[in-house]
Amino acid sequence: MGKLILFLIIIGVVYFLFFKKPKVENNNSSNEESEDLIMCDKCKTFTPKNEIRKINGKNICKECYDNS
Repeated sequence: MGKLILFLIIIGVVYFLFFKKPKVENNNSSNEESEDLIMCDKCKTFTPKNEIRKINGKNICKECYDNS
């Protein structure tokens, strides 16, 4: 009986180590938007989409907007 319990414990450990995949949280839309990089037309740096402002048809990053 003891060998059966030991065998089941070993099988359980192997299952959790090699076969069970960890849960991956779903990305919400704000995280997806921040991953998209857009080039600033003024300083030519790539900035996350949520930090870009469109002024006169040009993409301006937060730093360039604050410094102008």
